[in-house]
Amino acid sequence: MAKKRRVRPYHSLEEIQMRKEQLDEVIELENQEIKRLWGQLSADEEELSRGQQIGKYIQYGIMAFDGVMTLRKLKRNYGSILNIFRR
Repeated sequence: MAKKRRVRPYHSLEEIQMRKEQLDEVIELENQEIKRLWGQLSADEEELSRGQQIGKYIQYGIMAFDGVMTLRKLKRNYGSILNIFRR
């Protein structure tokens, strides 16, 4: 169940304006934080050495092999990939 928020009564237009400005500041700070985190997430990877590149490709190959083996096992146990969702 959602938590109920207490609503603060406003007695004048100035109070409403002050609350609006406070919320605008909070929203702007949160927006800046989201932009910073998104920038970190989508930042280009730094230049990798030759050994790190080879390690990365080996890791991707192992993940692909693991995915194929998982699908093969599911197909063998269920007869078809589509039958997985029927049971």
